[in-house]
Amino acid sequence: MSAPSFAATPRQLDALVRHACAEATGIPAGEMPDTPTRRSAAAPGEYTSALPPRLAGRAGRDARGLAADVAAVLRRRPHLADARVDGPGFVAFTPVPAVRTALVQVAADAPAHHLLDLPPRPRPARRPAPLPGWTLSDLGRARDATRLRDLARADARRRIAAAVAAATAADVADLLADQPAADWRDASGDGRGDEAARLLAVTGEAAARVAACRGATETPRPHETTGPRLPARPTPDHPGEWARATFANPAFVLRHAHAHARTAHERWAAGLGLRRLGGGRAHTAAEVAALTEPAAEAVLGALFDGPAALRAAARRHQPHILVRYLEGLAAAYHDWWESHDVLSGRADAADDRTGTVAARLDVCAAVAGVLHAGLSLIGVSAPTRL
Repeated sequence: MSAPSFAATPRQLDALVRHACAEATGIPAGEMPDTPTRRSAAAPGEYTSALPPRLAGRAGRDARGLAADVAAVLRRRPHLADARVDGPGFVAFTPVPAVRTALVQVAADAPAHHLLDLPPRPRPARRPAPLPGWTLSDLGRARDATRLRDLARADARRRIAAAVAAATAADVADLLADQPAADWRDASGDGRGDEAARLLAVTGEAAARVAACRGATETPRPHETTGPRLPARPTPDHPGEWARATFANPAFVLRHAHAHARTAHERWAAGLGLRRLGGGRAHTAAEVAALTEPAAEAVLGALFDGPAALRAAARRHQPHILVRYLEGLAAAYHDWWESHDVLSGRADAADDRTGTVAARLDVCAAVAGVLHAGLSLIGVSAPTRL
């Protein structure tokens, strides 16, 4: 199946604004500064760009006047419903609903490419080779909890940096997609020996890695936490909620959301004779309505924010930015799922209801894929069964 011709992904919206600015200023799009498009806080489905004020001095123009010209160019684009000047010279624009929901199809068909903000491409015939710095440390050899935390954070930093640096040339997206699944616990050791081995036996490796990467502080203070009963540096004697498979444990939340979303579109839907839509056609009006209701809109927004979160984590060498983004995506997914019965509908009914369910399964596939890729970047495996 081919991907939609235009979707509201960060890469495509950035290109749209750049070409509009080029038409308004005469400055080649390739010579413009990197100015990512952001979601607007003013209205769902609206996006803003600060590119016009950044170009105003070079173009010898007033920022608001230039933004007005850029907005006029954008209003002529068939992909957009409206464009306007915002604030001191930003341009705000709203893609038509079908373009916004096409983001789901793109992310579902190639989630790792979406997270890396790359155009999808055919998968290679053979499995890609690991990137430099991709191999994970053996946390069981860390001796103490402090060293374990340092190794886990260093692993995440190396993987994030390698993925972003290699994204334009290597098979990193395919490498992320090929990361193996695992069991829930991923426990290491028998609880005897050094502090690190005992901690892994209590929490499991997945929770230990998420705990290490979740905090922004490089050297946590004694008793510092990153949430209720979530010590920033858990120990075997005081692991907090990191030792429990409950929704108070962020590692459990992330891995549960991945398994749930993957199970929804691969097993439960198959049991009902349904399958996800994919990128083979544009959404119908009923499907667009289903994917732009408030709970679904939150998932669309979270999917859009993924590439920016990954770039920020790489630029600032802070893996917690990616972890917190994944938690937000998982929370939006659970809220959306619980807001209605996603799988309701009859597979043998050739009506809009069946198509709506199929489009919603794309949401499940997109969330599962982005969570899988994001977890892999911090060295955490993603289980596939509840």
